[in-house]
Amino acid sequence: MSDSATASAAPDRNRLIAAVLLSGVALFEMAAELGKIDVVQKTAWVFMVALLIFRIRQWTLRDFYLLAVGVALAIVVYLTKDTPWAIISRAIDQATFMMAFIILLGLLYETASTSPSVAICGEYLTRQPPSRRYYALYVGSAVLAVLFNVGVLAFLVPLIQRGVERATPGDALNPIRLRRQITPLVRGFSWGVIWSPTAFSPLVLVQLMPDLDRARWTLYGVAIFIIMMIVGGLEDRIRFRRYRPVGPRISAEFPLRAAAYFVVACAALFTIVGVVVSLTGESVVVGLLVACPVMMVGWLFAQAGRDFLNAGPAVRARISVILGREVPGSVSIAMIMALSGFIGSIAAALVPASDLSEILYLNAVPDYVLLWLISVLVLASGQMALTPMAMAVFFGTVVSAMPVKPADPTLIALAISCGWALTGLGSPFSAATLLCSRATGIPAQRLAWSWNWAFAALALLVLVPVYYWATGGQ
Repeated sequence: MSDSATASAAPDRNRLIAAVLLSGVALFEMAAELGKIDVVQKTAWVFMVALLIFRIRQWTLRDFYLLAVGVALAIVVYLTKDTPWAIISRAIDQATFMMAFIILLGLLYETASTSPSVAICGEYLTRQPPSRRYYALYVGSAVLAVLFNVGVLAFLVPLIQRGVERATPGDALNPIRLRRQITPLVRGFSWGVIWSPTAFSPLVLVQLMPDLDRARWTLYGVAIFIIMMIVGGLEDRIRFRRYRPVGPRISAEFPLRAAAYFVVACAALFTIVGVVVSLTGESVVVGLLVACPVMMVGWLFAQAGRDFLNAGPAVRARISVILGREVPGSVSIAMIMALSGFIGSIAAALVPASDLSEILYLNAVPDYVLLWLISVLVLASGQMALTPMAMAVFFGTVVSAMPVKPADPTLIALAISCGWALTGLGSPFSAATLLCSRATGIPAQRLAWSWNWAFAALALLVLVPVYYWATGGQ
């Protein structure tokens, strides 16, 4: 075999191995959640560890950093706790769950990426006139993220780039146009986590804090989402007040049929989740895990339109591509989620949750101040390359273990998710920032700190009266 043939065969073989290991994690973790069988859970561990080892040559500095933090915490647990293996086992369980979660949600993204209706909706968002472009991209990215999740950025950023270059090729103001479209995209996606039914933040916290009120959290989340949209729109207008767009204004007709198909797809997903929950008695989180592969198959057949009865071979081919080529592309994010879940869970075990309120005098701190400090801590951790997932797991586990909660658990979960949102747009290490940086070639530090930190600071100030109102001034 020639050298070139050997080189081309290696990536295919690596993708195949990664696909097998990822599928093993997802399938065995899903079976473990449904059947509660210990040997099945341990098998998911084996696939996850095998994947981490297999990918070690592609690890980044951040991966090694997270691993080092996790190992250090595990050693501390082993040396200081009476039942260290039980604590470490729970942390590994959390890690495999996180990895399986990102893998299975990735099936939705890859399926949505071939939907003509989703493509039409995306084009519509990027073709808005300047007067309403910020708001369209802000809301649109959050809505599309219900099915796309973080993949919405990889989907829309190239559309924005192509649109800017097509409209004014080579223009010196194109960098400004690009910035004014990418910032609302990232902000809308980031603030969408505080209400979206498929976002990582609420799903993880609901699993860790079953006593919170998800419906009330969603209402607060939608209100904050709207407030931040108004604040961001004003910030954008003031910052670029001297900029006057030139050339013809693009007017796009609302794609009513494509939007209706998108709504039907969302409704189908949530219906499947509801059926799984009612049949198994499991949580909505588990229902979503099971619903993702079912939704993938059904949606691929639906994309065939009237020819869906004869779409079997095409659907099988597309599934092969998704599982064999596209899902393995999410290995890096899946690894980060797994390591973050492990760190958050094991770090929480080192905190004396039962005495924490007295140690830190949390009961003497007004609730709205405590909520604000939680959001600040999550954002600060993001500047040290710790993911908001790790902090969400940490806070969720600690609060759940407290016999007396320092504040309303629902509002604590809301504060954690607000910190998650701020980290998504204001940290150069967040998944949202890294994806946009990879797609545009713009340094992650510029995207997070130069483009978004003024808005992040404004958002933190706005959260003070919001939390004051939510707690009744307590």
